[in-house]
Amino acid sequence: MKQLLFQPQAGITRGFAQMAQLMAATLGPQRGVIWNAIGAGKPEALTDSGVIARRVTELSGAAENSGAMILRGAATTMHERYLDGAALTAVLANALLDGAYRLIVAGVNPMTLRSGIDTAIDAAVDSITAAAQPVKGQERLAQIALTATGDAELADILGELFDVLGRHGAYVVDEYAAPILDREYMDGGRWSARPASRELMPPAADDLVLENPLIFVSDDKLERFDQVAPALQLVFEAPDKTPILIIAREITGEALQALTLNHVRGRLTGAAALLLASGDALRADLEDVSLLVGGQLTAVERGTPPGRFRAEWFGRAQRVILKRDSLTIIGGTGDKRLMQRRAGDLRAQLKTIKTPDENWERLRLRIARLSGGMGVLKIGALTFSERDERKDRAKKAVRVLETALESGAVPGGGVALLHAIPAVCAAKRGAVEHDAGVDLVARALTAPFLQIVANTGHAAPQVALHAVQQNGGDLGFDARTGEYVTMWETGILDSAAILTAALQSAGSAAIMALTTDVVIVEK
Repeated sequence: MKQLLFQPQAGITRGFAQMAQLMAATLGPQRGVIWNAIGAGKPEALTDSGVIARRVTELSGAAENSGAMILRGAATTMHERYLDGAALTAVLANALLDGAYRLIVAGVNPMTLRSGIDTAIDAAVDSITAAAQPVKGQERLAQIALTATGDAELADILGELFDVLGRHGAYVVDEYAAPILDREYMDGGRWSARPASRELMPPAADDLVLENPLIFVSDDKLERFDQVAPALQLVFEAPDKTPILIIAREITGEALQALTLNHVRGRLTGAAALLLASGDALRADLEDVSLLVGGQLTAVERGTPPGRFRAEWFGRAQRVILKRDSLTIIGGTGDKRLMQRRAGDLRAQLKTIKTPDENWERLRLRIARLSGGMGVLKIGALTFSERDERKDRAKKAVRVLETALESGAVPGGGVALLHAIPAVCAAKRGAVEHDAGVDLVARALTAPFLQIVANTGHAAPQVALHAVQQNGGDLGFDARTGEYVTMWETGILDSAAILTAALQSAGSAAIMALTTDVVIVEK
């Protein structure tokens, strides 16, 4: 049976505030710890607002739960898109809703108030976007990574990686069961793959390295001898026993047996790899590999059947490394212009995806492989939890740096929001209730700064706010030291894109909660 709750705003506002208070404790570098009781075991320590939002799935009270879930949805979306900004969204949204609810109780028309809020948020977004400065240089990139993660060693390495590879590079994390934090650069690409046969791998070794191999790529299932015979014959005739690598949709039966027997008997050095993808994703990977190595992708449906293989269809690379779970191709000899053209097409597709998902990640990785830039971040620790925590921080920093390179950076610590207040106030129209919404946004823009200061315990938040606003310029509060500093010089910076997205998400969540007239629940 359904129960209808009319005029639920009071309960919605309470639940909204409870959820916001949880996430607000994690805003800034002095992150609070939320202990989550899970069963009879040890409580789970949570310091990431996005994870907190996912863990809290229900509050008591139907209206309260509705308010909490509205904010949870906004915070989770921010986390999925940027791996950052969930706490900022929560603090802004709660400040907006709390102020708006008070005005509505006093008799202000919610729809007119909403118009003022929308106008003011647009003005703030425009102001922050206009103030953003391009991010250049390893030091500046490392500072942004440090603001996002609080991990100086990790920030320095990521600053270097992004300085070398830029925002179109791909950043792969290798995990180790020992304390390590390092990086490696790769001129080429890496794919999840496996050897087609253990017999083609060196005895007692986990990887096979081929120097300057001939590379045969096929989008067909290779199972008959006649499908590989022409390619093998060309290898027999090649000087200096040039190794061959076959990358195919599948290789079995007579085709695999012919390659294996000739390898074991010493007639050739051969390897075969199967990419660990399927469907359209596998076809795209095979196309990218053939483009990277400058070979002809063989496929019956393309009019290039493997049984008619010609010498010019071979691709080449300086080095290939085949492991039990990956294939790395370094120094492919493909046409750079064709690769850049394909990468350009993929970037256009990437821009059409609003919220990063699995397809977004694949496109980004394909672009990096074809652009010739990959960075391998090596992370290890003595325990799984330590390693996972640092890996999560690294992923978050990568996303923040990507957005900062694309949209620019602004002073962090809530200062960029304070700088947007004059632009917001200028959006007033002289209509009392509309302008009340504008004033509400102007006040809400101070909430993140106040929360960051409050989380440090170093100073009275209102005193710190007064000091920063009185001095103006680039002055802010360093939550790590409790001192007043110039944000650009100190390197406390935020991605403009994440800041504006959090502001827009907060406005949408607050307005949704504000304009909910009825809640329908199971009785």
